[in-house]
Amino acid sequence: MMLYIKRMYLSEMAKLINRKDIRTVKRWCKKNHLKVYKDSSGEFAFLNDFDLVFDRLLIDDLKLLYGNNWEEYYHAYNKNELYKILDSPKSTKVQKTGYVPKGKLSSKLFGGSLK
Repeated sequence: MMLYIKRMYLSEMAKLINRKDIRTVKRWCKKNHLKVYKDSSGEFAFLNDFDLVFDRLLIDDLKLLYGNNWEEYYHAYNKNELYKILDSPKSTKVQKTGYVPKGKLSSKLFGGSLK
């Protein structure tokens, strides 16, 4: 059994990230820590790696909003089924607490917790 991992060539990446020059795409890959491979067919990155790097901002936001359930929301987003999860009553966001002063001085300055 042969395992085939899909590739995304730099020219395809350029269209998705709105760049025209391959050197700019290489810089973008380096800045976002995306490994670029080279063989006889050209320079490429693996499609799964590109998708994660491209969606990193979305993933970070989902982690902040939904905590440990972020993967469920991410997969629903990729399948265009996010509306099903968001409309369900079990959809809960992670509640963040405010600043709690630890010392006497900060308690005097802030007068307790800021929520």
